[in-house]
Amino acid sequence: MIRPRHVAALLALSVLAACADTRSGYPSLAPRPVERAVMQADPAPAAAPAVPAPLPASADIAQIVARAQAADAAFRAAVEKARPLILASRTAPEGSEAWVAGQQAYSDTESLRAPVGEALVELDRRREAATAAGREEESAATAEAGLQVQALDEAGRALLAGLMPA
Repeated sequence: MIRPRHVAALLALSVLAACADTRSGYPSLAPRPVERAVMQADPAPAAAPAVPAPLPASADIAQIVARAQAADAAFRAAVEKARPLILASRTAPEGSEAWVAGQQAYSDTESLRAPVGEALVELDRRREAATAAGREEESAATAEAGLQVQALDEAGRALLAGLMPA
């Protein structure tokens, strides 16, 4: 017959036996043999510093200006196409279909100006790099191209501003 005293004693012995186990449920954090081999291997050679690509000649600058001019032409064509919707939205009640259509047309048209802004950023970056490198002719050519693209950007901004009510 099993008595409660015996059950308690067996339970206490099993707990003590579990504490006496030297194994642990967690893996060792010591390096494994493969990891030791990697740590003893020669370090990887240092990577050669990246050499920046040479800045483009004036032909590349002309291509940036040409892309900006093409984007400006596409923007102006989109403005003319969207003009009726935008102008109709000026007198439409806010939230109406005509108002929403005009807002969407304005937003879609405005997004077409992005390539001109990107061209300005690119030309400015190249001008700064040419100036820092002492390439004065390239810096001057890039600055002149930047003025052309800036004029396109300002004209596009003014065109859009004229479409919205004061």
